Amino acid sequence: MMVAYLRAFADGGSHVRNFRDPTARIFLTPKARRHLAARQQQLKSGRGGAVLEFNRVRADYMALRTEAIDAAVRTALAGGVDQVVILGAGFDGRAWRMAELAGVRVFEVDRAASQAAKRTPLAELPPTTACVEFVTVEFGRDSLSAALARAGHDTGRLTCWIWEGVVMYLTRDAMRATLADIASCSAPGSTLIVNYHTAKRQTLVRMYFRWLGEPVKGHWSPAEMARDLGLANFHVDADSGLDDWAARFADGPVLTKHGQHMRVAVARYAPVSS
Repeated sequence: MMVAYLRAFADGGSHVRNFRDPTARIFLTPKARRHLAARQQQLKSGRGGAVLEFNRVRADYMALRTEAIDAAVRTALAGGVDQVVILGAGFDGRAWRMAELAGVRVFEVDRAASQAAKRTPLAELPPTTACVEFVTVEFGRDSLSAALARAGHDTGRLTCWIWEGVVMYLTRDAMRATLADIASCSAPGSTLIVNYHTAKRQTLVRMYFRWLGEPVKGHWSPAEMARDLGLANFHVDADSGLDDWAARFADGPVLTKHGQHMRVAVARYAPVSS
């Protein structure tokens, strides 16, 4: 819900020049919609304030992260990918807002409760042109590969895996176990896009996530992430952070100081046997 709120805020005004996400608003509770309307009215009127600035900074971060991942998805699609798997999909709206996904099989993987909360308001959106499959998985209990196989995922075809906003809440062992499952379902040349946090998180950031009920459990340096990905035969093509995304996608000032822990790695699956 928090991520959807920030994408909806950014859709109505951020420093990220081309960011649009008309899907995010429909997932908000009535209370969150009222809060969003009040902040956006405040933004239009030119009135400032600490709460508005806090919202806008966080919305910029979320918009930049989204743009960085979207760009990597477009590159993968241009390279021949015709399957996309979104791990821990939550209120992800890509299948409804990215025109490039028309005709692409999109597998949204998440817990049953999260998927039920998402599917109810989808009627407010125009029908997706992607071929969406909802895949129910209790991570840590169910087999990801088995669930995807039942849903029709083809391990012989190129896949783009999106792992956004998840691994920072996993232990290293849990992350590596899921990564091995991803590798077992990947054709050579498949792409993995993984969003992770470094140890640069400030105390306030750690306290904020704990207050939300999502304590951060894992962090990696770029070298550590590359090593873990390499153990599963995913080889990093690019690893970027908030400053890189701001230079590429933002117009005007983005206060990146408190977001230095955010990173995205893009890796290709290249097993030795291939």
